[in-house]
Amino acid sequence: MYTCETCHFKTKRKSSLKNHTLVHGENSEVEMYKCEKCHFKTIHKGNLKIHYLTHRENSEVEMFECDTCQYKTKHKSSLNKHLLVHREKSEVEMYTCEMCHFKTKHKRNLKYHLLVHREASEVKMYECETCQFKTGNIKIHFLTHKENSEVEMYRCETCEYMTKHKNSLNRHILIHK
Repeated sequence: MYTCETCHFKTKRKSSLKNHTLVHGENSEVEMYKCEKCHFKTIHKGNLKIHYLTHRENSEVEMFECDTCQYKTKHKSSLNKHLLVHREKSEVEMYTCEMCHFKTKHKRNLKYHLLVHREASEVKMYECETCQFKTGNIKIHFLTHKENSEVEMYRCETCEYMTKHKNSLNRHILIHK
């Protein structure tokens, strides 16, 4: 297993680790691919292609639909992650924090959760170019500056509630139980 010396990233492939370490370099050291329509930038050209789907109308692209609920998305990987919502925790590999009792079905959520156990000086902060807000996860913050029509919305199956944030929907669903 190859482990990043800067964060908790682990992989079985040496090439994946080499690719991953680029995210820790200064932007000036790495060729960045930038979206022409917003502030999004990435070190991976393929990610930029996927990102461009967010700027296209749903009617212009192939939509992936959940067979269990009304969830629709432009990204197959998002549908695969969504499908975990319908499975019991006992059926899914859970990612567990070794420092507390936090558990999640999604590896990315554990990655962001681990930031709460680090000193503020150890966490790389990102500043929003629109409002100067600083955060360790700028992607989620960017949603606050987008209109509902510009982003993938999460919808409650029981009522009319809609949100830009999946965790907000998960909290909302509890009121129906």
